[in-house]
Amino acid sequence: MLNNILWKMGVTFLLIVSVPFEADAFSYEYFPYGYFTSIHVLTVDPKEHVIVPVKAFGDNIGRETVVNLSNHYKAVAAVNGGFWKTNGSPAGILKINHKWYGTPIKPRGAIGWSSLNHQKVIIDKILTNYHLNDFPSEDEIEVIPKSDPPYTTPEDWKGLEHIVGGAPVLVSSGNLIQDYSSEQTLQSFLINKHPRTAVGIKRTGEWVFVVVDGSFYGFLGGMTIKELAGFMHKLDCTDALNLDGGGSSTMVVEGIVINEPSGKIKGIGKRVEAVSDAILILPK
Repeated sequence: MLNNILWKMGVTFLLIVSVPFEADAFSYEYFPYGYFTSIHVLTVDPKEHVIVPVKAFGDNIGRETVVNLSNHYKAVAAVNGGFWKTNGSPAGILKINHKWYGTPIKPRGAIGWSSLNHQKVIIDKILTNYHLNDFPSEDEIEVIPKSDPPYTTPEDWKGLEHIVGGAPVLVSSGNLIQDYSSEQTLQSFLINKHPRTAVGIKRTGEWVFVVVDGSFYGFLGGMTIKELAGFMHKLDCTDALNLDGGGSSTMVVEGIVINEPSGKIKGIGKRVEAVSDAILILPK
């Protein structure tokens, strides 16, 4: 299928590597995208694996690399999560195992899910009724969807175990998002090519994680947000969200960083970045 996607996008490609794991419970695919850019695609069946977010240093504030978090929790695969502040606090919404670590200050995209009920999952643009610095109790915080038209309701988000923030929403209810202005991101962030990380949900219920990196440590290559949205749509994602990118964009499979990140930390043969949180794929 990826061959057809690239053909429709007018891309000349040289190599595709598809590596199935555990009887197709998840698969990894890699291929070049034009010049100076590589795309890494991880497809996961949530019925065969548990998908969870984790925060660096648990309840403490700090940052760790995705590969360290993946190895610590013995994950079979992992990608970076949402945006972060320099001190390691999440720069947006973050909820893990019903505990809040961050709330949004702008209407931004987020993915929420629960491990129960075959990992019910939703993606939408949201705010919350309280900020953490208002010191509300955990059960007082309510998610308020801000999409127009509304794709989800506060009741849909109530009780979800996990929420990870991003920006912007790329695909919603099978439709490409055309206008990203309501999420109040910088125009340069949208139109310039950068390394990117995205998560999407296919019509089959499978999760798709995509990491796009450029060669020469990220100075060339990458994708615009519009290109990334089109790619996620052509992967048959009904809903998709852009996560943190740039130097943070990292994909780990079986304990190995398989993309070429453009982070600042050396030592494992790659230039990785320390992040606030990551999304892990764990064996059931």
